[in-house]
Amino acid sequence: MIVGRSARTEEREIGDRMSVLRFRLVALLLLWASPLLAQSEFPSGPAPAAKAPAFDVGVGYSHVMLNVSGEPTVNLNGADASATIYFNPRWGATLDLSYVLAGRDPESGHGSYVFSALAGPVFVPVQNEKTRLLVRALAGVSLVDGSVPVDQLFYRGWLLRFSWAGGAGVERDISRPFAVRLNVDYLRTKFMSENLTVQPQNDIRFTGSLVFRFAARRKARHGAVRQP
Repeated sequence: MIVGRSARTEEREIGDRMSVLRFRLVALLLLWASPLLAQSEFPSGPAPAAKAPAFDVGVGYSHVMLNVSGEPTVNLNGADASATIYFNPRWGATLDLSYVLAGRDPESGHGSYVFSALAGPVFVPVQNEKTRLLVRALAGVSLVDGSVPVDQLFYRGWLLRFSWAGGAGVERDISRPFAVRLNVDYLRTKFMSENLTVQPQNDIRFTGSLVFRFAARRKARHGAVRQP
């Protein structure tokens, strides 16, 4: 019994640390977004026309709180990679790939992981010289792997199903062509329950990325050439 209490206490302490970390990430995101409310390059009128599509890629860390509305909640950590093309200053499209995993479950001896491949539109409601607020809606598939307890036995298996996500983020320039981006998404996935039925999961995903921007091509100017 003493070992069981100690393990639960340790899990509670880990959960408290992760809660503090998530709170700091959200606070940082809001802190970066606050200048956008005071100053924006986009007035109430129509958005200015873009010279040409811009493209960027991002690589970073991802943390997922799996099944936040159920029991138990699992914390997974891993990597995230994204590629985004912007058709004009307000609208773009992104492809997002993430892989997160958790340590081995002491009861089953198996670990869990989630691989997601999502794509969808990105909207930039406001931005200033160095900071942009991003809103996105993504859809695709997620591969959820874990162990399911059935009659005191654990069966390991994976489930590939349609999934979707929606959230917001803040991107801030650090040094051209580099920027840092923080995203918070609600992620909807599915898993196999102990009754061997497919059940939905309500997940929260935090992502921090280093972004490399490819400069947009400028249109060549055509003019008459004077003869000497």
